[in-house]
Amino acid sequence: MPAALAARGLVPPAALPGVLHRVTCSSSQLRCLATDAGKLATDDSSTPAEPVANLASQSLWARFVKWSYRNFSGRLYPEKADICNCGADLGMQIPRPDLVEREGIKKQSKEWRMQMYGAALYWHMATTPGETAREVNLEMMKDKDVLEVACFRGGGSRYLAEVTGTRKYVATDNVQEHVDICKRLHSDLPGLNFELADALELPNRYPSDSFDFVLCIQAAAQFSDLRAFVHGAFHVLRPGGRLLIADALTRDNLKGILDSLDEVGFVMEANTDLSRAVHAVGLCKVLKGVSYLRIVARKVE
Repeated sequence: MPAALAARGLVPPAALPGVLHRVTCSSSQLRCLATDAGKLATDDSSTPAEPVANLASQSLWARFVKWSYRNFSGRLYPEKADICNCGADLGMQIPRPDLVEREGIKKQSKEWRMQMYGAALYWHMATTPGETAREVNLEMMKDKDVLEVACFRGGGSRYLAEVTGTRKYVATDNVQEHVDICKRLHSDLPGLNFELADALELPNRYPSDSFDFVLCIQAAAQFSDLRAFVHGAFHVLRPGGRLLIADALTRDNLKGILDSLDEVGFVMEANTDLSRAVHAVGLCKVLKGVSYLRIVARKVE
């Protein structure tokens, strides 16, 4: 499931086709926007609440998001694109670009940029463990077990599973229709599995110490409980395993993630700003007060 754009300071530039639509939710706590990228989210997920009320709002939010994606995402995203994020222009050539080319997508079109620069963002996340792009490890995920959270249409999952040489790549989404699409499009690669799973309930879905990486691209900022996600990632990661997050984050979002990382004992290895690289692609604009960040945190051995 991809993350919200407009509600979190990401909007499609005026030069690109698309209309900004407002969706007003029934609850005053669930104010959200949907863009032509089809993303919905609340902007006050970090607001404290009583435990019972918080659980109820999480349940309501989860149902609302699932309903929204079932009814709108297929129409709001270009049908031919299966990598659906803002992408990043990092000035590098990705390996095997032919793997993300799709029939009927013209070069330099919006869909082509989504595929190519979206794959570039995936590749950067999978090969850069440190602060700078110079700290590249092309075999970082080789023979490793990877859990991706919120994979949506699965194009990025398929690409990484093929070019990085993972041992096992489990790509998850909490919308069954998305999982079905992924299986239909990408499931013929050995070691790649698409599964239904909630990002906030990873300990209930997977055993402890079962993955070397947990990857979440452009989704975490819309989770109703960032703390639960970080704690769940810590649970499923093996000692020495890494949590990889890329997303447009407000200061409050970032503080929530950093506090949760410290709370469970993650060690921060990278927290870099990719806003310029995202803006350069031309699919999204990063607005004032928001930064598109790459976060790498390691579970202490």
